[in-house]
Amino acid sequence: MPDGVQIDTDGVNDFGRGMQQQTGDGFADIAGRGADLHRQGVGFGSRMTPSDIVTEAKARYAQALAHAEANLRAYQQAAGILSTVAEQIARDFASADLSSAQAQQQVESMINSAMVEANRALGLQDGAV
Repeated sequence: MPDGVQIDTDGVNDFGRGMQQQTGDGFADIAGRGADLHRQGVGFGSRMTPSDIVTEAKARYAQALAHAEANLRAYQQAAGILSTVAEQIARDFASADLSSAQAQQQVESMINSAMVEANRALGLQDGAV
């Protein structure tokens, strides 16, 4: 096996396209269903005499829903970033000599940059996974 990066550009491109489709369709569908389920707000406790405990529970539940929806949007953004770089790698290196040190560094740099950007979208620090 030769030294260097071995890339099945067709496979990487298929992966990128599939992830891009999930980014547009899959995450949007899930987020839409979640929004539909919670559009009316927090319903539990509405037929009870208001109490501090119920009011606090409703506030925490509403906050959890907001965080879940924000996470879905962040995951959608991160998936879009990673799918874009996968498609770019497949396109850029379809006919390149991937055994060269320069090509290896370029692929590594593209992946690292995408991971940093995806981690930021997820609210993680640069080195976190």
